[in-house]
This record gives sequence, C-alpha cells and structure tokens, in this order.
Amino acid sequence: MTSSLTRRSLLVAASMTAAHVAASRSGLAQAAAGPDSATIEILPSESIGTIAPEIYSHFIEQLGGVVYDGVWVGEKSKIPNENGIRLDFIKAMRAVQAPVLRWPGGCFADSYDWRDGLGVPDKRPNRAAFWGQQESNRYGLHEFMATCRSIGCKPYLAGDVRSLSAKDFYQFVEYCNAPAGMLPSHSSAPAAPDTLALERAANGDREPFNVDFWGVGNEAWGCGGNQTPEEYAGEFRRYSAWLPKYGADALKLIAVGPNGDDVDWTRRLFKSLAANPEKRNLWGLSVHYYTSGSPLHFPGGDALDFDTKSYYDLLTRGSIMERVITDHYGAIQEFGGQNKVKLVVDEWGAWYGKGTQLGPDYNLSQQSTMRDALLSGITLDIFHRHADKVAMANVAQSINCIHSLMLAREDKFCVTPTFHVFQMYLPHRGATSLRTVFQAQPIENPLAGSAIPVGGNSTAGALQAERTLAGLSGSASINGKSVTLSVVNPHHDRPINTEVTIRGTQIASASGMVLASHDVHDHNDFEHPETVRPAPIVPVRISNGRLIHIFPPASVTTLLIELA
Repeated sequence: MTSSLTRRSLLVAASMTAAHVAASRSGLAQAAAGPDSATIEILPSESIGTIAPEIYSHFIEQLGGVVYDGVWVGEKSKIPNENGIRLDFIKAMRAVQAPVLRWPGGCFADSYDWRDGLGVPDKRPNRAAFWGQQESNRYGLHEFMATCRSIGCKPYLAGDVRSLSAKDFYQFVEYCNAPAGMLPSHSSAPAAPDTLALERAANGDREPFNVDFWGVGNEAWGCGGNQTPEEYAGEFRRYSAWLPKYGADALKLIAVGPNGDDVDWTRRLFKSLAANPEKRNLWGLSVHYYTSGSPLHFPGGDALDFDTKSYYDLLTRGSIMERVITDHYGAIQEFGGQNKVKLVVDEWGAWYGKGTQLGPDYNLSQQSTMRDALLSGITLDIFHRHADKVAMANVAQSINCIHSLMLAREDKFCVTPTFHVFQMYLPHRGATSLRTVFQAQPIENPLAGSAIPVGGNSTAGALQAERTLAGLSGSASINGKSVTLSVVNPHHDRPINTEVTIRGTQIASASGMVLASHDVHDHNDFEHPETVRPAPIVPVRISNGRLIHIFPPASVTTLLIELA
C-alpha cells in the first residue's frame, strides 16, 4: 500500500546523524506552523515508589532465531563468542544493564523438560518443540546460566506445569539451588551431599545457581493447558507446596496471570487462592500484553508499511497498558492484596504480521522502527508511573523476535531503536518515581472504536481501541538532588514547546538526550546500523528556574535535571 508518511531514501538515512535529524525536524516544523504548547509539572512531595531495576528485564526462548544464531552461536563458531554465546549479544545486554533474563519461555516452557538440556551436548535428545521447530537441546540450563553470568543478570526460570509433574518442578528447584556441600541431617543418619547437587557438579557447575524468580507455569489460559482460573489455582498450590528452601531468602514465585485486560481471570484466580489458607511465597502475578499492528491491510499489521492512522492507533492501544496495570492490581486488592503481590509484566511489546522477518526460519522476527521506540518509551513511562504496582517487566524478546532490542543473523548484528530507549532510561532505575502532571492537547485516534486483538497469541478476544492518545507523556524520578524526566512526543509532524517546572524548588541546570528521526518508518538494519540513534541536546535552556524545551516530532527524550 502507499504510505501517507514519506519515507526517506536509504542513502540519506545512512548519511545523516540523529543530531542533524532532531535539529532539522524541529526547525522545519517550527518554520512551517510553529510548535504547539504544553506544560509539565513535577511534584517532589508526591512520591509513588521506587522504580525497580527489574522493570527493565528481558526474555528469550527457543523460538525462531532467538536462541540459535541470536544468543547461541557455539564455541567453534567464527562469530566472536564467549563459551558459545554471541559476544555482541553479551555486550548489548551489558550496555542496557539487563537485571533479569527469563527463560525457557514463553510457550516453549509449557512443553519443555529441563532435564533434556543437561549432560553431554551431543547426547542430548532431539525433540519436537512447541513452535513447530525441532529442538536439539544444545542450549540448555547450564548454557542459560552461563549466559546470565556473562551478562551479570539474575535468572528467571519458568517451569512446565502443563506436561511435567509437581515432582519435576520440585527437583528443578533442587537441582538449581541445592548447596554443593553437605546437607544437614535431621535424623541419626550422617549428613550427605544432595544427589542433584552432585549431578549439577558433574554437568559443570559445582556451586548452586541460587535462582530466586520462578514462574509456576506460563499462559495457563492458552498454551499452558487451556485451564480455567480455578483449575490453575489448584495447580499453583500443588506445584508450590513444600518446595525446597536453601538460605534465608524465600523463593519469589510468580503465578500465571491474564492475557491482556482479562480482569475476570485475575479476580477468579485470587478468589480461589484466597479460599485456601496456603499462600506459599506468592510474590508476583504474570501479565502478558502485546500491541498488535492494525489489521486493516495486513494480518497483525506490518512493521514497516503503515500509514498515519495505523501509526497513531498502535501508540494509542499501547497506552492501554496503563489500564491493564490498574485493573489487575485493583482486582488483587479485592482479596486483601494477597500479601502485597505485585505485577510481573513478563511479556510486552509490539507484535506484527509476517513480512519483515530476517529469514524463513526466524519465526516471529520483525523489523523495529521509530514507532516502536515511541511505544517503548510510552510503556516504560507507564511502569514508572505505577512503580508501586509493577515489580518486574520483561520485554518480548531480547533478540530476533517481536519487540527486539537486537537483530542478528550469522555474523551480522545491529541494535534497534528500542535498544536506545532502554539505554536512555537507565537513570530512572532505582530512583523514586514522582507524580508528574502533563498538560497537552490529546490526539484523536483515527481508528477509535475498531476491535483489534491484543496480541498474536490472544485468546481473550479483542480490545476496543482507545479514543485518544496523550499529546505528550512521560515520567519523572528523583535520586538525591537529581531528577530524571523522560518525555514522548507522539505527533509525527508537530514539535511541542514545553515549560517544565518542579513544584517548591528551581532548576539549576539540565542536560539531555533525544531519539528522533526524519520519518517514523526509519529503522536500523545490518547495512545501515546507525540510521536511528540518540543525540545530545545542546543547549538545554533554563529561565527563572524553569526549563523551556521544544520536543521534536515523534521523539523520545530524557532530561537529567539538577535542582537548585
């Protein structure tokens, strides 16, 4: 189809830097029509909660080119690697300070026997995998733990509750966490080493993995067994009962929650759990919400070929994440908060139809444009604004699948615009989220009222598209006397002239970064890896203790503000 947003040529894309792009876009738009106006007021006295670093977590599974060729290239590969793990992947994950990595799924986990990935690699079984692939099990538990160690992140393991027994889940925990030395004896028998700890040592890791985060199943309403909330509540109790505990810290168990805004699932699940006094280590509720592209011209939309209406519609429906969080957290509170259970949004991102995948075997891979960078900013800002409700979030997925930060094929590698947003937002992590008031003219969603699936794997029906998109949105956090303000301007053709104030104090100085491009279709690929990249804002204008700034069209900005 013919796009109503003009694409720029690849030659121009390769030759211009983001700094030139941001300046020229802002200047041209101002000359044409003058910027719209908005205000942002940050309220230091109204804190929301600490922004958990785990909000910036990640997710991989054996799907398409995610693990094989994305994460894992093998020790004998000519591609630079660390013990078989692609070195570029490790470096990129370190660059965004990935706090947690979730594996083995996803739907792959719902039929995965963790024992298949143990032992001599050449002797591991070949299995039919969930996504229609043949699984060699060359990448297993120990390879995943090595990946986490190389990155410097914590592991988050999902257990198979659909096809394995509660005993298998129990022993999965034991294999990972049993200490290497002698176990204390509670009888007259002498102390002895744990058998599964000895097996782990024989497989290359004497010391325990000390895994805290455990998903008790995945998508029980779908690929995890097509269960009802009441059925799954019984399974959660059975699989979580009397799990082995090592050390002082309790396991952080994560129950399977809803698909999208299916509040009925959450309400019925917690009603059933509340009916039984046993609530062992229920730490989080998993929530999955994908934003599909408009299906008006393509099933699931297209990652690159979209018009203005589809552009605004996708971003508007991305903002539904706010409703997803408040609705499900509210449902938990109806049953006494269930010991302060928080939300774990361990699958989120934009999910498009086929057409831009890296290759025929790269199932669910897709390109990532400036539109996806804006969606990333909108979503992360929502998590910040609900820091008291969200304990963890895992973008789906880290590489070569859906809302990726990286793309890789053979010896080729590049980062996507979403990667840059994650890096720009780093100062928010561990800071205190502050209530922030944005006043800007909203944008009408041109496709409002159309029913669109919530994701490629949706079984919860369709959501009605939201009617308006915030004309300017973001979040603010404080750490000492430093305030971080992140702002998304979703207008594809309008800059926003904005006055930023901090109630009760004045702004002494500020610096910033902006991610913007000439065209919202712009993206990075192997031939043009730096088409979209952030640029510093020079200078940042301060007047009478206020910050005056023009946010370019279709941009993500972070401002680091020092208080007087």
